[in-house]
Amino acid sequence: MAADRCWERRMMMGSVFSWGALLVALLAASGCSTKYDAAAACGSLSDLAPVRDASVDQLHASHDGGRCAFRMTGRDPAALQRQQHMLDAISVIACGQPAQIQPIQGAQGFELQMPSRCPLSARTSLFVRDDPRWRLERLSMPSYPAVARGENLQGKVSMRLLLDDEGRVKAAIVAESSGHPLLDEAAVKAALGWQWKREWWAFSATRMSMVPATTTFAGD
Repeated sequence: MAADRCWERRMMMGSVFSWGALLVALLAASGCSTKYDAAAACGSLSDLAPVRDASVDQLHASHDGGRCAFRMTGRDPAALQRQQHMLDAISVIACGQPAQIQPIQGAQGFELQMPSRCPLSARTSLFVRDDPRWRLERLSMPSYPAVARGENLQGKVSMRLLLDDEGRVKAAIVAESSGHPLLDEAAVKAALGWQWKREWWAFSATRMSMVPATTTFAGD
């Protein structure tokens, strides 16, 4: 009897966790059919922390004629490309169109402008951060760059991955660098091919999600 009661308590706790995580996702997705609001500027994208690559030196958002615009600069070309890809992927999913992108004259970086009348909202998040509704189903190990292996470069790469509503990775940024650009880029390249599966208790409540992922490179 005691064992039965213990099993029942575990089942109840697991159910509470699952429904609690689902409630978080639903609250973040409420009002997902937002209408255009010129006063919203960049909406929830005004908080750049979840979408900023750690190796980009500067990333700024501004309101430009009813459109959300970003300016990014840095010394790592691969990091700038990751940042551009992330914001453009968000634009395609949220706005239905790719962003307009052009290099910055006289500097290493890009200016990116979201489509006009994109229904961004300051009251509703575009995605659930660290979304609990997904689990990694298929993982391909990153290739250890030959140069990095030859120099015995090691480190851990923490990433944030943007998923669409089918669990496909649409973009990836480095949240915490290994300290070696070669390892960071190898980890991101592998992560772009990973497939995620929705948990059995979850359903699609948002068109995109952000999930964390980590890869460690260790020498021989």
